[in-house]
Amino acid sequence: MILSFVSIIPLFINLAVIVFIIWGIVSIVSAQGERNKILKEISAKLDKIDNIKKED
Repeated sequence: MILSFVSIIPLFINLAVIVFIIWGIVSIVSAQGERNKILKEISAKLDKIDNIKKED
């Protein structure tokens, strides 16, 4: 009984590592998407300011 539990421990460790890696990748991709959204908003505002200056 104890021997079978000990043999399952490496499986749980590997599974935990895989889940942690997937979580990390998802959080990085999510942060990059949010960053890109903010940069697009900033770019649009700068374009608007640039167009106003060109009209003057």
